[in-house]
Amino acid sequence: MLNRFRSALPLAALAATLSLACDEAAPPEPGEVALRGGPGDGGPVFNTPVIVTSEVAAVDTQGLALKGVKLIDVEIDDGGVYSSIDAGSLDVDHGTLLAEVGGAAVEGVDFIGSIWTFTVDGAEVEAELYTVETSFDGGLWVPGSTLDLRKLDPQRLVYAFRWFDENQQPHDTCKEDAVGGARTVIYGDIVVDHDLGAISARPNTVYFGCISGAVGKAALWGYAPDSPSEPSLSLPGFTTATRMVRADYCADGEPHTNVGNPVTMKDRWAINITFFAGFTTEAVWEVGGGAKCLRRIRATGATLVAPHTCPDGKKIPLCAADATLESRWATLSYGDLWTKIPP
Repeated sequence: MLNRFRSALPLAALAATLSLACDEAAPPEPGEVALRGGPGDGGPVFNTPVIVTSEVAAVDTQGLALKGVKLIDVEIDDGGVYSSIDAGSLDVDHGTLLAEVGGAAVEGVDFIGSIWTFTVDGAEVEAELYTVETSFDGGLWVPGSTLDLRKLDPQRLVYAFRWFDENQQPHDTCKEDAVGGARTVIYGDIVVDHDLGAISARPNTVYFGCISGAVGKAALWGYAPDSPSEPSLSLPGFTTATRMVRADYCADGEPHTNVGNPVTMKDRWAINITFFAGFTTEAVWEVGGGAKCLRRIRATGATLVAPHTCPDGKKIPLCAADATLESRWATLSYGDLWTKIPP
């Protein structure tokens, strides 16, 4: 076990690796978007087209390389004394980091000030986990908010990492989000296909879901596979929720939204149950895929006059009028998520 003192914190990180980078396929993001108010729960929320906003998205807890990233060490700060966690002990339980140091358990807030060392495509980088707090304490559980959607499970922990440049200036590893800041939620035992958007189980894995990316933002909106106290989704349901965030109608990884496009929704899990007044149907979504029907394109607001044709030739039928959809939703259990956008 490595045990040492750090008189200062010269985190020699590389801007090219832990810099605030987007998924390569994502379009460039504009500046901050001002929040809008309005009546009712589940009002307009501001989405993102990107899946991941930090170069280090996931690590294997047993020392294997995963998509060019390898976790070398996690050192826990105990009053200025840094001790490495026991090899192979890192885990995640319903969003809470767990590990052992010399056989003694550490969890959650014990990781504040911890130093994480990775190799990213062969280059060694370090980051400090500088904040650990519950969603409730972080202001991300406000189910009655009329400004934006804040339904991240109140008992779930949120985290923030930073690295320091050669001038010792701190930089967050996640891009800033208008609601969630630079925070991340952490998932255990999942991986995300950043090209197609599919989410699958993988043991011995820690996944960092920046709230400024779709995998973290889905949890902010209430959709997660491992919520501590609120409803949890299956992995197929979680995949569809992240596709809904990105307006990935064809379930092929291609977003049809821009940063800040407002959307409102309701779902089968009674997580979000009220639409924002005046919005009209964008799409109905079905677990296991993308849009079950589609009427409008989120990025442009355009209303379709014919079924949408996906790149693979699949056609998504036009959604019926809102009143008809309401009847189908209630009586025929048509779809699992229903989204609306401004007129």
